[in-house]
Amino acid sequence: MTDTGPTAIKTTVPRRILDVRGLSKHFPVTVGILRREVAKIRAVDDVTFHVHAGETLGLVGESGCGKTTTGRCLLRALDPTAGEIIFDPGDVEPVDVAALKGKALKVLRQDMQMVFQDPFSSLNPRWTLLDLVGEPLVAYGVSRGKALETRVAELLRSVGLRPEYMRRYPHAFSGGERQRIGIARALALNPKLVVADEPVSALDVSVRAQTLNLLADLQEELSLTYIFISHDLSVVQHICDRVVVMYSGRVVEVADTDDLFSAPLHPYTEALLSAVPKPNPDAAKNRIVLKGEIADPANAPSGCAFHPRCTYAKDICRQQAPPLTTMESGREVRCHLAAELTLAGVN
Repeated sequence: MTDTGPTAIKTTVPRRILDVRGLSKHFPVTVGILRREVAKIRAVDDVTFHVHAGETLGLVGESGCGKTTTGRCLLRALDPTAGEIIFDPGDVEPVDVAALKGKALKVLRQDMQMVFQDPFSSLNPRWTLLDLVGEPLVAYGVSRGKALETRVAELLRSVGLRPEYMRRYPHAFSGGERQRIGIARALALNPKLVVADEPVSALDVSVRAQTLNLLADLQEELSLTYIFISHDLSVVQHICDRVVVMYSGRVVEVADTDDLFSAPLHPYTEALLSAVPKPNPDAAKNRIVLKGEIADPANAPSGCAFHPRCTYAKDICRQQAPPLTTMESGREVRCHLAAELTLAGVN
């Protein structure tokens, strides 16, 4: 009998539903009646990351860091200046979203949807819930008439709203209920990827947890993948599996949520984490207050864009722009000093 040796342990590598490579979005600055271009606002600059099927990836940073622009580029609400957005829905061949046009792009959007930040302005006040939630179904020829009403009723139930509300208008609902309407609309075509852009920031604190729990329940029930854009790190810690930190249009750190919150590698991440509220009011508050403003995307400083605000900056930081480097732990960081710094996380 031939000895075949020990049985190999098989590991399952999660499928990358989205692979973003070198994504950039630049807005021209023009002057005069001839609209002569004099500069470019680099809102998103060479952004690279990936999303595993079934996970929730957080995209965080200050206002103006480029996270919302990134989200809109992923869905082609904005056309990217450069880069690839490889989307693999699993049932068909992967495609580059950045290169799609016309009918091919429309077909793809069934699998990629967005939940907007402001539930008050994202809903047409002249439409009933039947119109709002049913619009994607009508636009794609999925259902009409009685079948449409049945599907809308099903969607409303799934987000905790009563089907008889479908004849009402948005003004009759609270902020939390309006966001549920927006979620129902995003789920109408059974998407595989949902980009949630600050979905709870405009809501009262009392209803934020309800909305977050709803998103988590729907993810498990429908096998959804989320990109969760937020500036509220306490929310990100609660709902996200991994986190991408952005500063001045670029990715500065990527890590599992637990690793990032316990031991950040980038000084900017450390500063963000220092602002997370602590449950114990008597705990020491070591808040890091960054000086100055976020780097101007139209006139970025030399070297590392964060160096004018960084207390750890050295000459190399002012002279050379650091690359996004993969550490031995598998974490990614854009910092010359990452290997030598010991930064404080959330205790």
